[in-house]
Amino acid sequence: MGIKETVSNAIMDKRTLIAIPVIAILWRLGISLDGQIALWESLCSGLALLIMGWSVFAYIYLMSRELKGWLRLSKIYQWIAFGLMAINTYVIVYYGMRWYRLAGLGGVVEAVVPIDFLFRDIRYIVLVVFYCAVIWLAKYLMEMHRDYLLVVKGEQKV
Repeated sequence: MGIKETVSNAIMDKRTLIAIPVIAILWRLGISLDGQIALWESLCSGLALLIMGWSVFAYIYLMSRELKGWLRLSKIYQWIAFGLMAINTYVIVYYGMRWYRLAGLGGVVEAVVPIDFLFRDIRYIVLVVFYCAVIWLAKYLMEMHRDYLLVVKGEQKV
């Protein structure tokens, strides 16, 4: 088993996919205790989402490139990657605007909802859970492809 398979199995393990949202919840609880978010806290949250989101995008897109013989599954992977690209673009725009405001550039004033920190926490956790769900579901697409190949190879031997 190569390094690629070991890393892939470690990331797709249930315990890892459960630990990631738990860590995200604890992180957001820790930084939301005072009701305000500093620039460095937003940078940590945003960079974590950006790294996770674009890593998942790259993983899914590369999975579509590895499939040579099954165009339908390749198209499914590509459309999932396209959806991830849209979500990742949203994350870039959202955090870019937040960082611009938190850095105090240009005298930007933000309209704040009374419990805005709660909405930010929920948004962050939903995005982390979404990325974990995509990783988890990609596992089933890979298994479907492997099972298909086993059936095809088995029929040729008979």
